[in-house]
Amino acid sequence: MRDDLDHLMSRLADARPERSLDGFEHVVLQGVARRREDIQAARAMAPIRVASIGVALAIGVTTGGMAAASTLTQPPQVSPFSTTAHLAPSTLLEGE
Repeated sequence: MRDDLDHLMSRLADARPERSLDGFEHVVLQGVARRREDIQAARAMAPIRVASIGVALAIGVTTGGMAAASTLTQPPQVSPFSTTAHLAPSTLLEGE
């Protein structure tokens, strides 16, 4: 196995690269700079994201509270399938 590995390594050393490495460092540094700019933009937008989540939460809590309060002030509806009528199939099956 060692002979195979030595042979493969010598073949790899003799092979030419498929692509030229000219400008490779420049492309990598451009990618790093672009990544840093993206991180800075994300940090600048963080307070806006937190504020929008807070506003959405406040709207949801307010709407849910108003919906819950409106259901408490309405008189219960009596229909054949409501639990207050004691005619619902679930209450008839309980045997009470």
